[in-house]
Amino acid sequence: MNYKKIIMLGMGAAVAVSALGFKYFGSVSIKGSDTLLILNQRWAEVYGKKTGTSIDVSGGGSSIGINAFINGVTDICAASRPMRQSEIEKAQSRGAVANEIPVALDGLAIAVNDDNPVTSLTLDELRRIYIGQITNWKDVGGKNEPITAFSRDENSGTYGFIQANVLKNQNWGRGVRKLASTSEEVREVARTEGGIAYGGVAYFNGKKGIKILGIAKTKGGQAVMPNEANVRSKKYPIWRYLYYYTNGAPKGDAAKFIKWVLSAEGQKLVEEVGYYSLK
Repeated sequence: MNYKKIIMLGMGAAVAVSALGFKYFGSVSIKGSDTLLILNQRWAEVYGKKTGTSIDVSGGGSSIGINAFINGVTDICAASRPMRQSEIEKAQSRGAVANEIPVALDGLAIAVNDDNPVTSLTLDELRRIYIGQITNWKDVGGKNEPITAFSRDENSGTYGFIQANVLKNQNWGRGVRKLASTSEEVREVARTEGGIAYGGVAYFNGKKGIKILGIAKTKGGQAVMPNEANVRSKKYPIWRYLYYYTNGAPKGDAAKFIKWVLSAEGQKLVEEVGYYSLK
């Protein structure tokens, strides 16, 4: 076997690749939030084309991403809620230091079927719907029609956020139907006349068959929509940051990617997808 010939062929191939302008790039893994999934996919697409870096994105819920972070099997955890102290301590016990990085701003949309005449709810009415105390739309100014409440499942950071900030940590009603993704919530509300659901505003805004409700902090208070002005001014009561978590300060390809995400170019994509930029 002519090893010298093989080596020369290999060198020739390398030169050819270099001449074509290709070079090796690293990869970054992102796991977690379903809310952030559509934004992560967009960031990955644009950044990959721009730099050649492979950004591997998967969803499933914030808890899935946090567990992946704790177990050291992802570069970036995407989360729609802050990590709990117990999760931070569990990560520390395995040698990981949770570094929290806000990457976008979200107004959690409360959505109903477009045929529903109700246009707004108070926070208390929303709470009572999801704990099972209000079960008919006539009790909140709508038609005499049963309420079908849709929710994300327990893996979702949005589920945890709603339970803490709207339900005030009360138990969910028995009739609440839990779904594996926000996209499923959109689909089910659009085809269920008495349906109601919640989720990141980018999933619901402008979707066929969907109406987003105004939310009032108190009875008799002004109902406001989760638009950019109301979220930035905190007039809309159900707002939140969306987060990345890394093990300490990000390094290498992950650091370069996150720096770009926080840049003007990356934040412009936040607005294009339908969330609100940090700046």
